[in-house]
Amino acid sequence: MSNKASTVLDKLAEYEASNISTQPLYDEWSQTYEKDLVGNLGYTGHLIAARALAEFAPDKAASIIDIGCGTGLVGQTLKTLGYGHIDGIDFSEKMLNVARPKAIYGKLVPGDLMKKTVIETNAYQAAVCAGSFAPGHLGPECYPEIIRLVAPGSPIVIFMNGAHFVEDDYQSHIDRLEQSKVWKVLEIKAFNYMSALERPGRLIVTRKC
Repeated sequence: MSNKASTVLDKLAEYEASNISTQPLYDEWSQTYEKDLVGNLGYTGHLIAARALAEFAPDKAASIIDIGCGTGLVGQTLKTLGYGHIDGIDFSEKMLNVARPKAIYGKLVPGDLMKKTVIETNAYQAAVCAGSFAPGHLGPECYPEIIRLVAPGSPIVIFMNGAHFVEDDYQSHIDRLEQSKVWKVLEIKAFNYMSALERPGRLIVTRKC
């Protein structure tokens, strides 16, 4: 692991421990984000999420919202898999500025899923989110807003840090939404998502009822 990548992860951990918004860090990190995360740490969360979406939303014409899209890692992977109708939303304008020239997304929307977004209800046929659920990022209280964005029957794919999944009891939030018949859980799986270090993650796949 490079010293730069290690420093960024340390900073990220400090933000998360304090449960304060990580937006300033992502603005600062935007220009070297992919090199640090994928190149130096061997991050694969975007691949895990995109491949899961391809399994549960096989229609390549489906309209997809990439939540916390950042510089476009998930969107780029979906594009290589043949998807052509992808929009993105992220709270860091500087990350969106890196994604924009890649011509992956139809629309890129600055927005915070901690609040109601400008996106219309039932606007998409699938939603994907990789790496955005953690302290200082999104929390399980954002699930209803994500669910609102997709039409009934649409898959929702979330990949997140496994430690936060356990510590913040995401399972109970997921279960309550299933018991309320808001969504149906299709699978929850564990993955290590960095080749340079042990980094347990959780893949969560649900379908809006």
